[in-house]
Amino acid sequence: MTRMLDIEREGRRVPVTVTAAWLLIGGLVWGLAGCGAGPGDGEQLAKVPRNVRVLTLQETPLVEYFEIAGPVQPVRGTDVSAEENGTVARIPHDKGEKVAAGAILVELDRRLLQAEMESARSALELQKYDYDQTRQLFEAGKVSRHELLTLQTGFEQAQAASRIADLRYERAAVKAPFAGLVADRFVEPGQLVTAGTPVGRVIDPFTLKLVGTLTDLEIGWVRLGTTAEVFLGGRTAPVTGTVAWVGFEAHPGNGKFKAEIHIDNADLEFRGGVIGRARILKQDHGLVIAVPYDAVLPADGGQIVFVVEGQTARRRPVTLGPDQGLMVIVESGLAAGDRLVVRGQRDLVDGAVVLVTEETAAADGSGDGDPRVIQASEANLRTWSDQEGRR
Repeated sequence: MTRMLDIEREGRRVPVTVTAAWLLIGGLVWGLAGCGAGPGDGEQLAKVPRNVRVLTLQETPLVEYFEIAGPVQPVRGTDVSAEENGTVARIPHDKGEKVAAGAILVELDRRLLQAEMESARSALELQKYDYDQTRQLFEAGKVSRHELLTLQTGFEQAQAASRIADLRYERAAVKAPFAGLVADRFVEPGQLVTAGTPVGRVIDPFTLKLVGTLTDLEIGWVRLGTTAEVFLGGRTAPVTGTVAWVGFEAHPGNGKFKAEIHIDNADLEFRGGVIGRARILKQDHGLVIAVPYDAVLPADGGQIVFVVEGQTARRRPVTLGPDQGLMVIVESGLAAGDRLVVRGQRDLVDGAVVLVTEETAAADGSGDGDPRVIQASEANLRTWSDQEGRR
């Protein structure tokens, strides 16, 4: 819709076409200009009730932990290789079977080596007989010392040749270097292999290790034999581990020290290759006032929180201390019994009217309506106190 308006220009009136939309916009602009924000508008906004979730604070035990994350692997594992040339004759143990240290994993055709071994033993017997006879003659003064030394040299060379034949025969059977499990095999019966060819893999899965890193500040708190709680893969319940090794040299790239945590796996309940997260006790702070990090807001170069007094939100400056996971200790500014705003605090100003729609007893500020995936993840991986770990 259009309208004709007469606008005075240079002393005379000029007709101009104006659409209804532009008239509406103009009216809104003039209306807003006539209703400009006054100095009392902040007070009016503060009187609009805000929905909040509240946590009544109480002293709670807080235990501070280090967290180490890394891959979980068997404590030992190696690829074993053939040391002789030959054809695979026998594979006594298949994948997944337990083996003792020294058990034969792959046996090559050893018939030729056995013949060489028997020949070397026969030659050794002859050389030994000749040497013994010559020694007796030398003691009787019937042969020279040169003849004795010649027979002695032949006897010792025959001994060495016999040992070499025995060793080659033994090396043609590839054995497990330690007790463990056959994780894989890379050859089949009848296959021709040469020295150095990998034929299988053996691991020791009865003890797993989690390898992670510690900073130079953290390493001073860690001791060998310290117990750790380890979360493996998607498991919700932790398993017990032990600090077995801490590096003596920092990595040149990141300045951190390697650490190993060993996990008993005698019943083979756990498998290697997953990512593990271990918690190591740093310090038990006892009973403290601790709040969720989300409840703390930055302001004026410091931190503040909001508490509910009656139906009003009050701003409180706080001094923070050590933290653990999503929780932080409040050293000053809050006390037991204060009703802390844990949801909806970002929309508040000091003196705002609030409507408490939820009250929670969970120290991390979570509620029954929060996503369970988040609750489970935080409860298991970022647990901040023994009490919360049992909740």
